[in-house]
Amino acid sequence: MRLGEWLESNHQRSGSRVIFAPDLVGPYSTRVERAAELVSRLGRDLVGVKVNWHLLLTSGVVGLRPLADACARAGLPLIADMKLNDIASTNLEAARILFSNGFEALIANPFVGREEALGDLIDEAHRAGKGVVLLVYMSHAGAKEGYGLRVGGRPLYLRFASDAAKWEADAVVVSAKSPAIIRSVRRTVGREMPIMSPGVGAQGGDAAKAVSAGADYIIVGRTIFEASDPAMEVRALNAAPGRPRSL
Repeated sequence: MRLGEWLESNHQRSGSRVIFAPDLVGPYSTRVERAAELVSRLGRDLVGVKVNWHLLLTSGVVGLRPLADACARAGLPLIADMKLNDIASTNLEAARILFSNGFEALIANPFVGREEALGDLIDEAHRAGKGVVLLVYMSHAGAKEGYGLRVGGRPLYLRFASDAAKWEADAVVVSAKSPAIIRSVRRTVGREMPIMSPGVGAQGGDAAKAVSAGADYIIVGRTIFEASDPAMEVRALNAAPGRPRSL
């Protein structure tokens, strides 16, 4: 099952749009255990899990097996947020390590281009039944300094969105704090390409506005794991109003 189909299946099952990002801090030795426990508790109200350097660096890919196993038991794809941005041989080695240790997809940076870089990565991932998600627009203020640059009169993020569709990536990442950009990206990638939107909650993004603008899924971390009742917080996020994506 391709990543987009898996996420949609989980959405149809649970009604959820939440991809959980357990970017935990605190003692290194307990981060994976705590993340796995949260996934076990929240799994039926999630569609996927995304991990960043908070866990990848402190525990290593092999050390994340307990979290990968918890995701597998819950039927959730585990996504590595590496923002991979290198030549093909390095990208492929990173992907093989991740995919052989329970990860179902990774996030890559389209700046590096397709030829001898992301094209080989996407092709190999698809042969293995795995996914590649392309980063189109980030959720921090400085994103406009890079992704917002105009090239040939067109914002770079729209070039990246167009590339994602052309290269047959499995999804794109666009900040929940930028509904207007989500709408532009939705028009560019069409109806079928999933849009994942980070920045909800702690960073100031609004889940309902992101979904109404065309996002399919919201990526949420601190707002959930710092809540006094994480399960209630996930249910509240899933209850946020929004309309189906449109062009």
